[in-house]
Amino acid sequence: MMQDSELGRLEGFVSKLLDRFNALQADKKRVDELLLQREETIVALQDELASLKNERGEVSSRVSGLLERIEEWEAGAIESGDDVGMTGHNGDGGTQGTLF
Repeated sequence: MMQDSELGRLEGFVSKLLDRFNALQADKKRVDELLLQREETIVALQDELASLKNERGEVSSRVSGLLERIEEWEAGAIESGDDVGMTGHNGDGGTQGTLF
């Protein structure tokens, strides 16, 4: 009889261990799936960041080109003595033209 009692306790203990093990496996699977989703999100965000950096570089280049063209236009207008469109002087004593 004593052996039946001890065997029953052992079965209960093993059953609890297996239940806990199965719960941990389910938790691990859930965490692995979450990790995979996060890694996919990181890759997507890194791609978007690289694209935005490229776009920013292109915009910067275009703005620089426009500014150079404006400066050349202003320099040409000043050299030719053309005061058409000139509205006033800037703080450095130079003349600033209007674009409109």
